[in-house]
Amino acid sequence: MEWVYWLLSGLNVLMWVGVAVLYTAKVGQIGQLYKMEAQPIQEPPLISVIIAARNEQKALKRCIRSLTRQTYPSLEIIAVDDRSTDRTRSIIEEMASKHPNVSGVYIKELPKHWMGKSHALYEGVKRAKGEWLLFADGDILFHPECLTKAESYCRKNTLDHLTLIPDFHGSHLFSKWYGAFIFMSASSFGMLWRVKNPKAPQSLGVGAFNLVKRSAYEQIGTHAAFSYNTTDDATLGKRIKQAGFRQDAVYGTRMIAVWNWYENLSQLIRSVEKSVFSFQSALITAVSCLLTMLYPWAGLFIGPPVPRVLCAVSLLAVFLLYYVYSRHAGGGRWYGIAHPLIGLCLIYGGFRGALRASRRGGMTWRGTTYGLKDLKS
Repeated sequence: MEWVYWLLSGLNVLMWVGVAVLYTAKVGQIGQLYKMEAQPIQEPPLISVIIAARNEQKALKRCIRSLTRQTYPSLEIIAVDDRSTDRTRSIIEEMASKHPNVSGVYIKELPKHWMGKSHALYEGVKRAKGEWLLFADGDILFHPECLTKAESYCRKNTLDHLTLIPDFHGSHLFSKWYGAFIFMSASSFGMLWRVKNPKAPQSLGVGAFNLVKRSAYEQIGTHAAFSYNTTDDATLGKRIKQAGFRQDAVYGTRMIAVWNWYENLSQLIRSVEKSVFSFQSALITAVSCLLTMLYPWAGLFIGPPVPRVLCAVSLLAVFLLYYVYSRHAGGGRWYGIAHPLIGLCLIYGGFRGALRASRRGGMTWRGTTYGLKDLKS
């Protein structure tokens, strides 16, 4: 039986220490947008900001207001109300009446084989006139210089697509823990520093900020090419990279922030269903979380002495990952303490999502149930 402890602790220490060392060595190659010096241009290209909003009354007014305060001079803002049942539409109408560069699109029905957000962004593009398209969510707060710096960064590095990893603001701690876990993992395991390498397979797209040239967007087939995919943002980034366009992913700390990503723990758990809606995926998620996120903590107290020490080293590596991530991307340097709690949420949320999907005959997200046939994540 002791060989099991040795195997699990050995695999964990190899994985966590290896990833922590590699990420710590390479993180300096990942850009930070706030350090970018704005480079003035005589005729700045028009940027069309397209916001997909479904029941986003909590932060939508703040989001649009932060966009109207941008220093970037050539900007239009298109807010798309995706069948909301709260005050989203009235907020859009109010902001449009106050700001001439703000307009609204109001969707009443969702066509078959479309995810709500993808369809909303697609409809927003139809209204857009910009050479550049910025796809964003309705709970994002933008620093006044965000778009000026982003356009300068794209021009300096001849990019076709730029995505930003956001800060997480607000009072809900679990949202901050979950955001740190998601993007620490994307940065380290996803080798974020390789995204800008045209020859590397790594890619990224983040729903908070996807700035893409319209010509590149149209060449990959627009959102219509992946209309029934639950991870539209990441798929957008992947398709752009695979098509040979230049891409980069940088930290947006101090430039953009998500306001209260999930308002409570229950909402966070429900969000797992969006990606894990089959029992096979739920089982894979549960096994990986148990072995790599929960076992190192349990291994401190069970098994022979040496495997316990290896588990302790693994946890130190986890804490190091969160610490290094926070120094470059924002967030709490101590968030590693919440790592096993996130693992439990993923396990419970995965099986809950799979069970609900099997009972309902589809995956439910933001009040809409999507049939499982042809649905991708």
